[in-house]
Amino acid sequence: MQKLFVTGGAGFIGSAFIRLALERWPGCEITNFDALTYAGNPDNLAGLDETRHRFIRGDIANGEGVRVALAEGTDAIFNFAAESHVDRSIERADDFLRTNIIGTQVLLDAARERGVRRFVQVSCYDEQTRALTKAGLKSYSELQPDDIVLSLNPQTGAIEEKRVLKVIIQNYEGEMIHFKNALVDMRVTPNHRMLFKQKGRKGLGTMLVDEAQNILGKNFLYYPKGVWEGTADTSVDVAGVGKVSTKELFYVAGVFLGDGFIATQRKEVPSLTGLSKSESDEHRRDPSTGRFGKCATRVGTKTHVISTSWRIFFDVPEHDKARGRLERALTNLGIEWKAHWNKSGEHIYFTSKEWTAFFEQFGRGFRYKHIPNWMLSFGGEALTALFDGLIDSDGHFNKSGNPIFSTSSPRLVENICELSIKLGLSPRIAKRDVSAVSWFGAENRAIRASTDAYIVHFRRGNIGVGQRDYVKENYRGKIWCVKVEDNKNLIVERNGQLQFCGNTDEVMGSLPEDESAFFTEASPYEPNSPYAASKAAAEHMVRAARHTFRLDTIITRCGNNYGPRQFPEKLIPLLLSNALHDEAIPVYGDGRNVRDWIYVEDHCRAVMLAYERGEAGDIYNIGARNERRNIEVVESILGALGKPASLIRYVKDRPGHDRRYAIDPSKVEQELGWKPVETWESGLAKTIQWYAENTEWIARVRGGAYRDFYARQYGAEVGGK
Repeated sequence: MQKLFVTGGAGFIGSAFIRLALERWPGCEITNFDALTYAGNPDNLAGLDETRHRFIRGDIANGEGVRVALAEGTDAIFNFAAESHVDRSIERADDFLRTNIIGTQVLLDAARERGVRRFVQVSCYDEQTRALTKAGLKSYSELQPDDIVLSLNPQTGAIEEKRVLKVIIQNYEGEMIHFKNALVDMRVTPNHRMLFKQKGRKGLGTMLVDEAQNILGKNFLYYPKGVWEGTADTSVDVAGVGKVSTKELFYVAGVFLGDGFIATQRKEVPSLTGLSKSESDEHRRDPSTGRFGKCATRVGTKTHVISTSWRIFFDVPEHDKARGRLERALTNLGIEWKAHWNKSGEHIYFTSKEWTAFFEQFGRGFRYKHIPNWMLSFGGEALTALFDGLIDSDGHFNKSGNPIFSTSSPRLVENICELSIKLGLSPRIAKRDVSAVSWFGAENRAIRASTDAYIVHFRRGNIGVGQRDYVKENYRGKIWCVKVEDNKNLIVERNGQLQFCGNTDEVMGSLPEDESAFFTEASPYEPNSPYAASKAAAEHMVRAARHTFRLDTIITRCGNNYGPRQFPEKLIPLLLSNALHDEAIPVYGDGRNVRDWIYVEDHCRAVMLAYERGEAGDIYNIGARNERRNIEVVESILGALGKPASLIRYVKDRPGHDRRYAIDPSKVEQELGWKPVETWESGLAKTIQWYAENTEWIARVRGGAYRDFYARQYGAEVGGK
């Protein structure tokens, strides 16, 4: 015989659950514990089997009362007890805190003391911010699942390359926190998870994570840096050349990216042998020695052939800071280079088809230069040589000794940001217009921009924000976040400033009207009313009990329930009871708020499955995939009752009224095999029929305190026209 303890069992959902449980589980006994507040109704329990159902009036926030009522050997607690009406929570929140938070904790404590087997609780960045991916900086509209981002391992501090698993984009209107100083620019929602370190006597401490709203006003906080391991190979195999020193090759590549170019020339020239070059080489080669001889006579018929010159140039003057190291590196790579002076300047150049093929992967033309991804996978020594080559070519150092790099290639800007972060530097991007001139006094030369270009500043020291480096701003627009594999953080950029920042999987609160966004079990909390905040806190208490005391818990969340015996403060029973009496029907705002409606017995069936099959500590979202605007619900019921639309009366919207809720029930469908039995049409028909046949029940619940609430909330009397 199963022993179940159901709280809130005289309410709408709780009583429906008890009826269904007694029917589906013939061997169960249920203790129904309810305080019989305004929504608890003994009439909802009429007809129940009294041999298996015991009612005890009590308050779940009263610890002694709960312990007396909760029998030894109870198999499960189903907590349906809740203050659940948003309007009442706005009017007075203390009852919601007492019942939904304290009451939940009392039940959890009692469950531990009595050895209850299972407890079932029924309950970003702004548009200008971009993510640094392996394919470059991407805005929220460009990000895709499987993009690779740099992420910081919070346990080891290692920089890791991780996949984006999901991208969430939503409309948002509300407060944002803007962290800003000369080195930081980040605007996030108040609940956004931030990564930071605090300075102690021995330097920076361990990495901490907290919501943005919780770190305001703290002493100076520093953004964390990571450590990149990477490939440690000391040699690289260059096609057609062989193995060469990684360090020397990477330095030369860095200089080439800044000051190098390829000059491949093809021209038609007379053929002295009458053969093409390849034919001539084959003809002149001695098979026994491999040496080439002279061709004394004309042996072919070709009068002209195509001659190709494969040249690689470095525009590095003799007294340039890069010149000495570049010469040594080229020599160590086995390259026979030459110095050249002409009207266009001073160069180093050499000729090689194989090396031309190698340098072609860096892009042709200064606007298209980039670092191949395979190079960025190497470790610190190789990446340092690459960075040195870049700075020695198109960079310099400021008075503080921090490097600065300039380029006209947007892709190279993104590459060097990744490179510098892996080297422990903090990059900052600024745009230089076409009229700018950069003067390098030590080298007595000026670089004039021929097109818009970028200046990237690198800081070796730590950067962060102080107590006053933030403002709270009102915001209306898109917000976005991503789910990142394992580490839940990534590099983001805003107005040229780049930092590691934490990331929430989703932003939970009000969803956009016009997009396919849904709340999942992983959605963080963003409650927008005292009621929602109290329910979120209750879930946190359940989760804490699971992790602290290993209590077997299940959390279920559902959309808007409807069905028989629902107290008429909610939309559907309110409009049914008013319409049946030809009374005015109050509709908040423009009536376009969207809710996901589920028939109450379908919800209860899912709760039973979660109890029977759910994993301990898990969360299950229960939704019927049945989104309706409030005004559509009103019009459906008026149409079914044959009542006129003239009964509709639009009233002032409630404070903090969320525009849309929509639950993703994929998990409960796939893991527990649940599907709703009722369609919107069939469930609504059953609901209308029950209310039409139970007018006496309606009359009883519409009296007393409900009349006072109705008058305060809608400015009219119950029964008013």
